[in-house]
Parts: sequence; structure tokens; C-alpha cells
Amino acid sequence: MNNKKAFPGGYYILLAEDDKMNQVVVTGLIKMLNLGRVEIVENGKEAVKMFCSHHFDLILMDGQMPEMNGIDAALAIRAIEKDKDLPRTPIIALTAHSTQEGKNLFLNNGMDEFLEKPLSPEALNNAVQNVIWQSSFDATSKETRDLEKTIDVQELKRIMAGKKSLLDKCLQAFEADYPPLVSKMTACIEKKEYDELKENAHRLKGMLKYLAAHNAATLAEELESLGDAGNVTSTDLTVQVQVLDDECLKIIDRIKQVFSGDFS
Repeated sequence: MNNKKAFPGGYYILLAEDDKMNQVVVTGLIKMLNLGRVEIVENGKEAVKMFCSHHFDLILMDGQMPEMNGIDAALAIRAIEKDKDLPRTPIIALTAHSTQEGKNLFLNNGMDEFLEKPLSPEALNNAVQNVIWQSSFDATSKETRDLEKTIDVQELKRIMAGKKSLLDKCLQAFEADYPPLVSKMTACIEKKEYDELKENAHRLKGMLKYLAAHNAATLAEELESLGDAGNVTSTDLTVQVQVLDDECLKIIDRIKQVFSGDFS
């Protein structure tokens, strides 16, 4: 077998599988590949419960199980990760359904990889390497999770048509143009020039939307509305501008950190 890289043997794996023979085969393959230790559960409900009380590096999830199937269990796990701001645990679907439609069903519902039964050592090897080592570079890393709190990563890629060169140009323009706008807004507050405050906040909001920075864009929109109202204290507005300025800095730093290389 051609391994991309030897496994360290230290992974903690959850196997959700109700068929005894499949349990024997999969655990045997895990031992053969030196993946690590395994916990076995026999239905989706047990898998979700076990996930809540342990930290697993990988989950192997049978598609058809009693009480809760693999897809429902995977979706429940993803919901827990989102609610608790947890890193994404790779989940590999194990199924006898080999059609492309069946594969898409799993991959579009919380799974990261798909394996057809009966499993082979090479297929399991490749799938595990894909989901575990690739996870260092995808949206499950801490840096990218932090970025996703600041911008909508997928929308940013869509706006930039997946082109890193376009992102670099837009970020460079934003980095140059937003500080003067913040300074102008601060000056407008001091001079009580609320119409101009509204105009500058509107411009900054538009720039932030191009970077898919929805939270920061909302802050700018609030400043735009406050400027339009013109009946708030200068302190209120100054604090809002400072918060927005901090958010803009985060956007620049995090985009540069996460997208220092590939943007596809």
C-alpha cells in the first residue's frame, strides 16, 4: 500500500456501527493502519451522546443504524459544534450505497468523506488522510473559525470569484481607504456634522459588504442610522466608531492570516 504519510497511532476514533462483523473488520483495519484506539457504539443516538462527553479526532459513521441513522447523527453533531463553537470533527460515512446520489446525500449532510462497504485498507487509509491532514488547512482550523466570526468565507470567495489576486487588491484598497473614513466620522461627531457622518458610514458599509463582513457592515449601518437621526450623544457615536475601527483591523489581520496562500 502506498501511504502518503505514516499514521502516528494516537488518534481517538468513534466507530458508530451496529453490525458485529463490520465492527470486527473496521477495528482490525484501524489496528493494521496504526490509527489509534476506538470506541464503538451501535446507533446514532449513542454516537451523539458519546461525542458530547469525549473529544474524538475522527468519527466513522454507518449510514443505516437503529434509533438514529448516520445522517441524522452527523447533523446533530454539526449542530452541537456550531452551538458550542467547537472545531469540526472529521466524519467518514460507511455505507453499502455506492451511487453518486447516495454519496452526495452523505457529503451534503455533515459528512466529510464517503467509504463503500466492504472496506479495504487502502480506501480507509486514503479517506482518513484526506479528512485528518486536510483539516489543518480548511475551515476547521482555529484561525479560519475566528475568521468566520468576522466574515462569511464562502460569500467572500464568491464575490472574489475565487481569485486571490482580486482579494489582495480589494484588501489593499480597504486597508488604505477605511482609516480616513474612520477619522472623518470621528471629526464629524465632534463637529456635529451628522449628514456627513451618515455619508461616510454609508461608504464604509459598502466596502465591508464587498469583504462579506456582515457584522462590521451592520455596525456601519447603525452609525449611518444614528447620523441620520442626529439626536444621540457624541459619546455614543464615538464608542460605536471605535468598535467599528477595531472590527476593521480584525478583518484585515484575519484575512491576511488565513488566506496567505491559496484562496480556492
